[in-house]
Amino acid sequence: MSNSSGVAHQQNKDRTGAPGSDNTCQQCHTGGNYNPQVDVYLALPLGGGASQYVPGETHTLVVEVSSNGSPAGYGVHGTVVFADGSNAGELVDQDANDCIWLDEVDGRHIFEQNDLCASGMFEVAWVAPPAGSGSVSVYVAAIAANGNSTSSGDDFEGAQFQFNEGVVGVAEADVDPVLISHNADGELDLILEMPTDCAVFGMDGRILFDGALPTGRHSLAVGQSGWIVVRCVTSNGRTFTQRIWTNA
Repeated sequence: MSNSSGVAHQQNKDRTGAPGSDNTCQQCHTGGNYNPQVDVYLALPLGGGASQYVPGETHTLVVEVSSNGSPAGYGVHGTVVFADGSNAGELVDQDANDCIWLDEVDGRHIFEQNDLCASGMFEVAWVAPPAGSGSVSVYVAAIAANGNSTSSGDDFEGAQFQFNEGVVGVAEADVDPVLISHNADGELDLILEMPTDCAVFGMDGRILFDGALPTGRHSLAVGQSGWIVVRCVTSNGRTFTQRIWTNA
């Protein structure tokens, strides 16, 4: 993959697909058969997020790139903006040793890979804008790369994800239908108020659990120590996403 340390960093170009950006990476990265797919979701330290953000709170913005075949690695290039293209909130590089770094092109904040990344799971901290800001959009350009140090033989996917402003008020006192924690045995604890579909992901992108769970308390041995991401969708359509540490 050419520009392996990021097109903003190497070319000073914004190819996110957001309003006012340059041509996307699709102009060059072609010829592959990886059919990449992109998903973006938000996680809060104590749960919540998903299709809504909490004004003023720091969220973990998770970008997950998957594909067919066995690419050498993945790249991402994205931003978070309002409808008029201006920056929404603030991006924060929370880990100097991960595969993401931050850049800026013509005043627009951008997150992107700092090298060809073996995992398709990328994380960056995002501080949401203040109350009353309205919906925001995450624009992502993603590449599944064959690793030949050129743009040929790669495959591109671009996507836009909208996150609405969450309502902060009395309704928050209601009991959440999904409570996520870990116990002393290193297992993942889920307390569900209704039937729920849950998936658990390792930070390397592996699926550690994916299944339907009935109402009640469940302890899952995920077999992995470190950070994991839990995503649950209740039977009435509410989504809960949480990043949590486990000791297997």
